[in-house]
Amino acid sequence: MKKIILTLTICVLTLNTAIAQFDAAMFVSDAFLLDTYIKRQNKGINFKDTKSYKGTPYNNPNYLLGNIYKEGKLLANNIAIRYNAIADEMEVKQNPSDSDDDARVLTKSQDIYVKIIDAIYVFVPYQGGIEKGGYFQVIFEGNNIALYKKHVKDFSPEKKATSSITKTLPAVFKDKPVFYLVTKKGTFYQMPKSKAKKLKVFGEKQNKMKDFTKQNSLDLNKEQDLLTAIKYYDTL
Repeated sequence: MKKIILTLTICVLTLNTAIAQFDAAMFVSDAFLLDTYIKRQNKGINFKDTKSYKGTPYNNPNYLLGNIYKEGKLLANNIAIRYNAIADEMEVKQNPSDSDDDARVLTKSQDIYVKIIDAIYVFVPYQGGIEKGGYFQVIFEGNNIALYKKHVKDFSPEKKATSSITKTLPAVFKDKPVFYLVTKKGTFYQMPKSKAKKLKVFGEKQNKMKDFTKQNSLDLNKEQDLLTAIKYYDTL
């Protein structure tokens, strides 16, 4: 595995070949907090009642199989994980079929990262602190630059009917992802929403990037096209 590019906030991760087995004793270790996550940042709605809102507070509402690594070593493999984007937490349980009430939340640490199927998530502290830090998905790691994705949810609360001819509108979660260029020094550059302003992030190479995106009909507001552009930028 390539090393994650965040020299200021994340240790160099080297995958150990030893296989760590997930067991009940480890599940209640200091790497997994008690199931208090359901009480935090829940926007005043019951996440379990999926009929009460549209969209999802999770990156994927289903638990998917994945691995957890700590300090480059496999801590737990082939366990059920899902990312709660609203609470910015990793929810973990032993098996997808287990009750959600048996889930735990993964301790936030720059030494711990998660791989859910093929998606890698790293925790990045903010100014050295855990409280304002967050999880980022590693979309691309190049020789000179990386592309990270922050899963952000735009939340609109329930709107009660104001008369007999209006309807109550359920709460809504909309995906509003934010992308970042990350340098080898660990500097984050947020990609603006505007296509034109995105090009300015490339600095002195923005003209080359403008030509490349035009020649290849790339829309930098689309994730796959942005990834194609970043891969090219990494070669410049």
